Amino acid sequence: MEEDWDTMIVLDACRADSFQSVADLDRFDTYDPRVSLGSHSSEWTRRNFQGGSFGDTVYVSANPHTSLEAGDAFHRVVELWETHTDEDWGVVPPEAVRDAAIEAHAEFPDKRLIVHFMQPHGPFIGSVIGDDHRNESEYWQAYAENLEYVMGYVDDLLEAVEGKTVVTADHGQAYASGLTERLGIGGHKPRLRFPSLVKVPWAVRDGERREIRVGETTEAKGEQVQDRLKDLGYL
Repeated sequence: MEEDWDTMIVLDACRADSFQSVADLDRFDTYDPRVSLGSHSSEWTRRNFQGGSFGDTVYVSANPHTSLEAGDAFHRVVELWETHTDEDWGVVPPEAVRDAAIEAHAEFPDKRLIVHFMQPHGPFIGSVIGDDHRNESEYWQAYAENLEYVMGYVDDLLEAVEGKTVVTADHGQAYASGLTERLGIGGHKPRLRFPSLVKVPWAVRDGERREIRVGETTEAKGEQVQDRLKDLGYL
């Protein structure tokens, strides 16, 4: 939160190398990958936000860990996983995140904005491939397609919301096979510091800065946390 931005877009489980392959880096003013504080959403949320008071920030989230780990840290948490989960896919689609982010910015123009998409994290929309898929090349193809899918909505936000915008990720992703499977490294387990799990994108798009004001913090409700975590494969 000490970094200088007006809007931070978080792509869940997005590896830096995958972002570099899929995203049009020319759309950004600077690109410099960072090392995440966590290899899992819960760990990342705790280490960045838990116990903090960010009354200058509205968090639009498709990830239940936001409310579970830091639901009282922000001016407002927009809990899309409560209201906009696609029951067929078990995940909040990116268009719902985009639309909610634009609405939140209109309602709170003097607040910083965190926009947390669930993609490219599974379930992969439009694909039958899951984290337990046994063909590695097919798995990474489905992952890349999910990332390509969400990037269209990221581009929409870059155009619709003024200010300095950063695109990053909470953590990366690993594929479990051979030694990595025996070591339990596949997916994105917490407290692991492997590059594939903690090296994340940090792409900056400059823009006319917003005037940010601090307000009070409120507490998220998070009534369906356990059900949605199960949908997303966390439980």
